[in-house]
Amino acid sequence: MNKTYEPNFRSVVNQINEAIKRGLPNAQAQSKYRRVAVLMIHWSNDDLGIVPLETQLAQVFAKVYNFTVETYSIPTTVPPGQSVAREFQRRLTKFVDSHEGPQSLMIYVYSGHADAGAAPLYDQCIWYGSSAIPLAQCPQVNWATLRGTTDIAVGDTLYILDCCYASTAAINKTENEYLVASATENPAGSAIQTSFTQRLINILVANNGDPQTVTSMHASMVSNMKSANTNMSYTPIHIGADIKPTIILQRLAKSPKDIQAVKRFDTRAAGKVLISVSLQGKASFPDIREFEKWLLTNMPPNVASVKVEAAFHSSSQLVLFTVPHEVWAYLEGNESFRFVDHVDSHNLLLSNPPQQGQGSPSKSSSAQGLPAQGSPSKGSSAQGFPAQGSQSGPKPGGPENTYPFRPSSSGGK
Repeated sequence: MNKTYEPNFRSVVNQINEAIKRGLPNAQAQSKYRRVAVLMIHWSNDDLGIVPLETQLAQVFAKVYNFTVETYSIPTTVPPGQSVAREFQRRLTKFVDSHEGPQSLMIYVYSGHADAGAAPLYDQCIWYGSSAIPLAQCPQVNWATLRGTTDIAVGDTLYILDCCYASTAAINKTENEYLVASATENPAGSAIQTSFTQRLINILVANNGDPQTVTSMHASMVSNMKSANTNMSYTPIHIGADIKPTIILQRLAKSPKDIQAVKRFDTRAAGKVLISVSLQGKASFPDIREFEKWLLTNMPPNVASVKVEAAFHSSSQLVLFTVPHEVWAYLEGNESFRFVDHVDSHNLLLSNPPQQGQGSPSKSSSAQGLPAQGSPSKGSSAQGFPAQGSQSGPKPGGPENTYPFRPSSSGGK
């Protein structure tokens, strides 16, 4: 695979700033929607027992957030001459016709079984109702062919999918946002109490209708997925729209007097994402120090956790950063930025440097990728990066060797 490089430090800053604008809206931003409608979808022959949990989520959307909620049970039998997929498409069309508009948000929530399609592509998102019936004989729908009805609706669209291989639903996506239970190659947890939907309910209830971005909800899921009260089996996935910023969910006002006062909100999760970026050429350590200062100077005040953790010379220049989950959500589409891991701290070797006499590196040392201390050169502009005071213009992979399979009744969804 060919490695992609950023041309210079300034380009890195610009990319991060753009991701911040989309993943971390202004702290005083509010939801723009006058209408929010939710369609809860499950199969009539569901064998996972998800209806009670789906009902609980529907009640939170309706009673806490004042959203309009509808439920659709996908039929397993239809009159002669018709198909399950056609019936489903009619229901989707009716929902869109009733709720679309410039200030509308439409949310689709699916809970049930899913399959990723046939080898070698595994690029479908096939939904079916029961794992007790062989897939070839089971009533099913291909979401990839049905979502055209919802993708072109006027307004914004959010897909929330609790099923196996859920990320396949976003292949060749349009300008819509996804919050899903599993990656393209992963099943989803089947235990109700530690499920993706249960965790989503907990987050929405805790937020109590206050404004919260979809990226921050995903960050909360990832940061706490292995806590004693959560213990999720698989990492949830967020897929942002190509251009639009992340969606803000907020309680709708029932009348003008109920409109909430504009207030600051910061729902960033505690965890971070460690990422790497490769730059063309090789920069000196004074250049990197200058870059650190520029990065801090240009970050918005509500983003304090974008930090350079280490820098290395390789065939080019390799720099490691930690960024909030919400920022990574809008960087991962750029091939120059690569996921390393979810982390809970900054570089511990830099946070707790060795004391005098304990093997601390010499002043000129840069071993182990730790930048040597040094003031930036006075007029440095290497890597296209402006010197201080100068005028200037502006995916975590799944397990190895895995492939979609039809899980047993004790497996995922």
